[in-house]
Amino acid sequence: MPVEPIKPRRLYQEVADQLSRLIAGGEFKPGSRLPSERDLAQSLQVSRPTIREAMIALEIAGAIEIRTGSGVFVRDPAQSAAEADIGPGPFELMEARIHIEGEAAAIAAERLTDLDRTALEKALHEMERLAERQQSIEEADREFHQIIGRATRNSAMAAAVDQLWAFRARMPMWGKLHELIGEIKKHRDWNDDLSAVTDHRAIIEAFDTGDPQKARAAMQAHLRRVSDVLMTASELDLIQLNDKAAPAARE
Repeated sequence: MPVEPIKPRRLYQEVADQLSRLIAGGEFKPGSRLPSERDLAQSLQVSRPTIREAMIALEIAGAIEIRTGSGVFVRDPAQSAAEADIGPGPFELMEARIHIEGEAAAIAAERLTDLDRTALEKALHEMERLAERQQSIEEADREFHQIIGRATRNSAMAAAVDQLWAFRARMPMWGKLHELIGEIKKHRDWNDDLSAVTDHRAIIEAFDTGDPQKARAAMQAHLRRVSDVLMTASELDLIQLNDKAAPAARE
């Protein structure tokens, strides 16, 4: 009997596929405006971050178009988001990082060497230098987190941290959100990189105590703030535009 292998499906991809099928079936016609994110989340009974990931996937696939100041519209012709798996969603990835890198920090707190501490300080100083010049801190940031992964002295944990960052580097959805963050920086007096530097300094201070719980908490606080920044970027791109015609109380 002919069979096809079962592929694991990400939740945002399921949502994107369902919206794509509705578009193909004529429920949402080319040129029409999609319902608000709030309404979609309630109808599909998923979180708003999942809706945002689905919208970004649909935009990358060419199924929708986000028009500044107007909303999210169906493109003509609509394309199926199921044509390509573009990897984990950014909020899915951040959830994994909060747990995995949080534990890596807890383990590293008890195993850091003087060389590790020196390397962390060097990476942080580079982040500070770049942030003050409003240049990308991406590479120094990645190095900081990978030093912590290696400091666990657990090759599997270090590889897990490396893989999370590799996912981030090649994810189209992550790239899209960073484009939005770049737009926010251009039009607002806001430099989140300085907040990132503060977060990383707090992580080093937690390591100085040698307390695994404090190290875990500092890392998780940093990554939750990063997740909040991504939420803000996607909110400006999707909610502010798509809910403009139907204002409602924010969650």
